[in-house]
Amino acid sequence: MPELDHLIFASTDLEVGTARIAELTGSTAVAGGRHPGIGTHNGLLTFDTTTYFEIIAIDPTQDAPDRPRPFGLDDGAEPRLAGWAIHPADGERIEDLVALLVGAGHDPGPVLDMSRAKPDGTELSWRLTIGDPTDTPAATPFAIDWGDSPSPATSLPSMGELVEFRVQHPDAAARAVAEAVAAAVDQTVVVGDGPPKLTAVVDTPGGRVEIS
Repeated sequence: MPELDHLIFASTDLEVGTARIAELTGSTAVAGGRHPGIGTHNGLLTFDTTTYFEIIAIDPTQDAPDRPRPFGLDDGAEPRLAGWAIHPADGERIEDLVALLVGAGHDPGPVLDMSRAKPDGTELSWRLTIGDPTDTPAATPFAIDWGDSPSPATSLPSMGELVEFRVQHPDAAARAVAEAVAAAVDQTVVVGDGPPKLTAVVDTPGGRVEIS
């Protein structure tokens, strides 16, 4: 059964996004690293040892990439929960997740090899699917497989417990894909109709908060 890998909070500026999440949760994200060629960098927190929270932003030290930055970062929108990812469980491969998505009516695109260097110089590598980078908030997840690299979730400061993840979208086909994934994962994923919106319900040390 696949698992939630991470939730993505998009902000044009990493400091702004980090401050927004710290204000909501009381937890400050640590530096993740840069994504060469993508034009982004990130800050990270975790929910547990398998699912983490990524704040992704435009990296001002990189040249503009050849394709749009993911999660609508080039649009200058307000910081928002913009995407989500699933990873294979033990004994599964990323191709199994691709089959799940395709079977639900969604083409996740090709599986690509990617990597980034952590601030301490450690190289992380993974395989993932990349769909439409301008589709945000995205009702359909992308798939990621860390292979031999440890998931970032295992070594990050906690922001609290993820109680529920809500996916809202007006398109019935997109909801059908999200519902197929929700039925397959162990975590509580709730899918509903309405304007595009993603919401994470988190129990933090200071109380329950909603991040959208």
